Amino acid sequence: MVPFGRLPPLNALRAFEAVARHGSVTKAAEELCVTQSAVSRHIRTLEERLGFPLFQRTGQGLEISPSSQTFAAVLNETFVRMAQAADALVTTQAHSILTIRAYTTFLTRWLIPALPDFHRKFPHIEVRLVASSEPVNFERDAADVGIRYGSGRWRNWRSDPLFFDDLRPIGSPDYVEQLRGRCLAEALPQCTLLHHNRRPNDWADWLALAGVKGVQPKENLFFEDIGIAYECARAGLGLAMGQHAYVLDDLSLGRLIEPFPEALRRETGYFLVCPESRAEVQKIAAFREWVLGRLQS
Repeated sequence: MVPFGRLPPLNALRAFEAVARHGSVTKAAEELCVTQSAVSRHIRTLEERLGFPLFQRTGQGLEISPSSQTFAAVLNETFVRMAQAADALVTTQAHSILTIRAYTTFLTRWLIPALPDFHRKFPHIEVRLVASSEPVNFERDAADVGIRYGSGRWRNWRSDPLFFDDLRPIGSPDYVEQLRGRCLAEALPQCTLLHHNRRPNDWADWLALAGVKGVQPKENLFFEDIGIAYECARAGLGLAMGQHAYVLDDLSLGRLIEPFPEALRRETGYFLVCPESRAEVQKIAAFREWVLGRLQS
């Protein structure tokens, strides 16, 4: 019988292994997606449990003893074997569950309309969707893959670019008709601008790109979910800042119009992400290949 009662907490062991491997609390915290203070607490917990220090604190940082380094190497090998065993178990299952954590707007505007195609091609994979306004964190969230906004550079993650920021004002045909024949500086004082709380600079950055300064809109409305702002734009309540990839269907069907030609493009965007160590798991690899294929077509 394994004496599990003598095992230190798993999070403390993971924190110690990461610090020993990187030689840095900061880098360990980045890998584990936690704060430096959380890593330090885990190390103290482990040292208290074992009854002796694992590192020597010096003015130059942390120094690890040979015995502690050996312990860290054993932990690293153990964690790798655990991950491999879990992945091997998953591949033996005829029926797999794929949990996807993504922003609500991505789900409703892009993924859900396309999911029937995925189900036809992979009927043995059951998809579970988790909608959130918070970015995915694989250390915290029970998710296989996620959608993350940013630069695409996340330690120990596989990231595939889906689309980059391509922002343009959008409004309903009736609302835009009221602005026809006016330049932007003349139209703006008559407009209600619809904003996304989590992206408060989009309108200001676009107006700067368009060369409009010192002109205020008639009104500003703010929304926690950009999808709600899009619906308000469709209803004729104002102009929203549209992510082009999210509103293609509305534009093609004439439900929304882009009244101004200027497009704000950035190097940040939306990425399909998963832990690097699990990128080749069958269900994850199948979903990645399907998503990237949809985008190319």
